[in-house]
Amino acid sequence: MTKATEDLFTPIHKGIRSMIYDLASRLQAADFTDRAASESLLADLQHEFSNAVSATCVLCLLHLHAGHEELQVFPSMQPIDPTLIRALVDDHQEISRRLVALTSLGDQLAASGAPDRRAELGARINREANDLFAFYLVHMNKEEATLVPAMQEHFTDDEMRAMQGRIIASLPPDRLASFLRWMLPSLTTAELVRLLTGVKQGPSPQALGFVNGIGTAHVDPTRWAAVRERVGF
Repeated sequence: MTKATEDLFTPIHKGIRSMIYDLASRLQAADFTDRAASESLLADLQHEFSNAVSATCVLCLLHLHAGHEELQVFPSMQPIDPTLIRALVDDHQEISRRLVALTSLGDQLAASGAPDRRAELGARINREANDLFAFYLVHMNKEEATLVPAMQEHFTDDEMRAMQGRIIASLPPDRLASFLRWMLPSLTTAELVRLLTGVKQGPSPQALGFVNGIGTAHVDPTRWAAVRERVGF
């Protein structure tokens, strides 16, 4: 039997890394004493766990991605390597704990009007966000080094595509667009060609237009034109 080649983790992880790098860069340069200037940045740091996940909030998307893994991927791997899955779930629980703590700091900052207090909270948010990002980056590396080869050994490409399809089907269009907006520019040209080819061969003509619209808006125009040419679209 031909060894499977599908990778459910690396492409989306590339997008998540880009989210993290961008948010970390904005955080360290932010003047949190300026309420108006820091408002949009603060929105990316505030995750209201009791309500629906925001379509664009970066921390919300990190939390949502972890949830997809637990619902759609981990159960299939649980019987194969329960120790690995337990360790990854423990990581997710730690990520959730850190998200809650960071959100609490964001709430305190939003409620504060005193410049000195806002500067103090801003510095704490920057440090704790960096701690969260470092933990999340190591976690994604761990998944790519362990889960990707294990799944390629134990599942077929069709089975993994079915898992991926269930994840995509569970996403409202605005949240799917948010993930793709980060993921597409983060992929190599070869990865983009493979992705767009798969969408083109899929059952939904609308999906091809949807992905093309996001690629046109967010990928370097010369590179996206080359991808379209190679795919024949």
